[in-house]
Parts: sequence; C-alpha cells; structure tokens
Amino acid sequence: MPHINILKTALTEVSKQINQTKYPEIVFPQFVYVDGSGSPLMDERVHFSADITGDLDTGLITYNTNNFDQVGVTFSHSRTPVVTWAKTVQWQEIELAKAAALGVNLDTQKIMALNQNAHQTLQKVAFLGHAQDTRLKGLLNSPDVEIYSPTLKKAISAMTFEESVQFFEELFLRALEKTYRIDAPNTFAIDAMDYAHLGLLTRDNAINDTTALDHLNKVLSGAAGKAVSIKALPSDFGTLVTSGKHRAIAYINDQNYVSMDVPQSPTVLGAMKKGIMTYESGLKMVFGGVTFKEPQSALYVDY
Repeated sequence: MPHINILKTALTEVSKQINQTKYPEIVFPQFVYVDGSGSPLMDERVHFSADITGDLDTGLITYNTNNFDQVGVTFSHSRTPVVTWAKTVQWQEIELAKAAALGVNLDTQKIMALNQNAHQTLQKVAFLGHAQDTRLKGLLNSPDVEIYSPTLKKAISAMTFEESVQFFEELFLRALEKTYRIDAPNTFAIDAMDYAHLGLLTRDNAINDTTALDHLNKVLSGAAGKAVSIKALPSDFGTLVTSGKHRAIAYINDQNYVSMDVPQSPTVLGAMKKGIMTYESGLKMVFGGVTFKEPQSALYVDY
C-alpha cells in the first residue's frame, strides 16, 4: 500500500474520533449558544433583532371602523466577522513505512492533540476573542455591554455572607431594570476562585450550613421567576480582561440574546505529501466571535 494511503486510512478513523471526543475542560457551550448554521465560506454573519412599537390603548374597532391602527417594526442588525483557522501536523516517511511493514496503526496522537488545541481556541474566543483578529470579541469583552460600578467596592473572595447577598441582589436588579423589567438575567458568570469562595461561605453563627452560593441561586431564581445560576468561569478568563481586577457578567443565556457562530467545527484536512520525506494533514475550522443581539440585557462588573 502506498504510504499516503496508510495516512489516509488513519485519518478516516481520526475523523470519527474527533466527532466523539469530549474534553471536560471545554465548557463554553454552557455559557453561550453555539450557532452551527451558515456557510463556512462567509466572511461575516449578520444578526437581526426587531423593536416593535405601538400604542397599547388603541386598536379597538366598531361596525363603522374604516381606518385601522398599526404598529411600527424597526429592524436593527449587527455584523460579526467570521474567520478561518487551520493548523497542520506532519509525519515522516519512516513512520508510515514502519506502520505499513509491521501492519500496525499509524500513531495519530499528533492530530488528536491538535484537535484539543482547536477546542481550546474556540473556548478562548468564546470568552475573550482572538488576539490575532481583534474584531472578534468574547463573552467578557464586548464593547456593546455596559460596565456597571456596584455600591460595594470589594472582591467577592473577601465578602461576608451578607455582603455577597447585597452584591448579587444589586446586580440582579440593575440588569432587570436595563431590560425595562421585561426579562431578568438567568446567568451570573464569575471567576472560579470567587465561585469556590461562595460555595464555602456560610453565615456566622448560623443554625444550618447553607452556603452563600446555594442561598443566592435560590433567592435569585425566586426573584426572576425562573432558574438562575451562578457559574464559574473556566481557567483564569475572569482575571484577564481588566488589569488587577476580576470581571463578572450578568446576562440572559439564550440564543435569542447572545450566540457564537461556528459554521464549521474542527474538520480533518486531506493528507498530502510535503517535501521529499514528509507527509502532512491538519485541521480546519470556521468561527466568529460572540454576538450580543440584545446588549442591554447584559451587564459587566469589574471588582
């Protein structure tokens, strides 16, 4: 069998593995809806939203009505750049020759490691955008989202039980007010160490051991009339936006409010000979940044 066929056979199996492999540390789909629609060939994605205006005290008709009231619909749109990412790995001819001679499978750990790198890239873009193309923004650094200054100027990790309740109640009410009291945030994303602090924090001299995290999830859900959760941002993303501070976000985690475009997930490239002694393959994907379709529904806090 020609050496390149050895590689092609191995890559066919790798394609199946890539679609089935999950990485526990890759959690960004829990924080933002991943939109896989659209063409991998597009350069940008246009997202539309509509504002409907009309008098709520009109519209009634009688037998003599000839003119009917109307409502106004204003469409607004945002454009999200879409970029192509590709990286390659190589095999020396001797690797393919040995696999052919011995009848063993070719070592494909190189491309599986590349697949992990691709998913880590998507996660980084989902939260912080991409340094090579600053048009791409993430969940934590959109210029369209308001940065709110809370009354309590204190790190979450240094708060008491009562202070943490005051802090999150203030953020919740401000976020609710920003949507004109139409909808409430359902997600608060905070630094992982701050999340751990809330999970260990209890009231002084309390009869029970209810943690601040459990208490906040319960009371915020009650106030919103729907499930609200405080989530831990992966890695140290919450500390990389503003120097010396942590960034948290309160937002509505729903595809109608915020999404990330990934028209093409990591896909194996065809094998080809490169040079006298080298064969090459790789991965390609197409993605955009995070788009807030209703930016007034989100709120940043730096602390």
